[in-house]
Amino acid sequence: MGTLEENISILRDHYPPLAGIPEAQLLRLLRTYELDPGDSITFTGDQEECVFVLSGEVEHEDRGDEVLLGPHNTLTRPVCLAGGRNVFSARQASVLGRINPARLDFLLSWESLRIGALADDPFRQWLSGLRNPLIFGQLPLENAHEVYRRLQPLTVEGGTVIFDVGEEAKQFYFIEQGSAELWRPGLYDDELKLTKVLSVGDYFGEEALLTGGLRNARIRMIDQSRLMVLDKKDFDELINAPMIDRVSPRVARAMLDEGAQLLDVRYEDEYEMDYIPGCTLIPLLELRERVGELESSSNYVIYCHSGKRSDVAAMILRQHKLHGVSLMGGIRDWPFKIEYPE
Repeated sequence: MGTLEENISILRDHYPPLAGIPEAQLLRLLRTYELDPGDSITFTGDQEECVFVLSGEVEHEDRGDEVLLGPHNTLTRPVCLAGGRNVFSARQASVLGRINPARLDFLLSWESLRIGALADDPFRQWLSGLRNPLIFGQLPLENAHEVYRRLQPLTVEGGTVIFDVGEEAKQFYFIEQGSAELWRPGLYDDELKLTKVLSVGDYFGEEALLTGGLRNARIRMIDQSRLMVLDKKDFDELINAPMIDRVSPRVARAMLDEGAQLLDVRYEDEYEMDYIPGCTLIPLLELRERVGELESSSNYVIYCHSGKRSDVAAMILRQHKLHGVSLMGGIRDWPFKIEYPE
């Protein structure tokens, strides 16, 4: 039924929002399910999900109605599940793919930031080297550049304990060279157990900084390593304090009533599925080249699917001395009128 890499290739060929995401990130994003004829699978939950039929043919039960689905009608327009109980039953051997659109939104915005940093080669290399940029997932991504600027190098020998359980959290770390062991207490006792080996591109130390508590793990370097270190003060300023103007749907609606313009920065394929009336479409990856189409005298309310790409778009507008705010929750959480093209 195809390997995960083959399924990713199929999606990239048919669903443009995935084309620009590195394969390593897509491997974490996509979940696949193989069904034999007669098998069924049920998706439940409160989070929005998008489902593709990568091969075969399935019936989808939604609110009592059954719809026949295959690659021909889901690869370019996936079935979007907004919670509740959704049942998929295979008529023949089939493969389903599932992604979380909010997570995809973040990866798209991160990739746009990386592309925008091509002129700054060390910064680009640092961004590209991060194995999992989720530490920035709930934040304006412009902070990444300032984090990079403030990082301080630290060379440590193998066997060095960077911090231990119960210590005060003072710094945040990225591994630039070398590797480290992560030790955590057991669930039912205080005995430390090796739970993970961290390597180049990983980071550690954020949990206690985010919660304001004490360290709940030990980090021990395996070999001579080079770390990049961010002090707590900078962590609080850049990762705990947002730098993008975000507005709620009701505030955005009031701004639009007062003459602000609405900017959609999703892909055209997403726009063709649904959009907020009155918007102008400029996909995020085209925004830097097309920013001249925007009016310097206007205020812009910017939206995407969940608010991640619109954060980056607001940053881009700020860099060009234009004023834009990011719609919190994007079109996903917009409670007012939405158009659904035929």
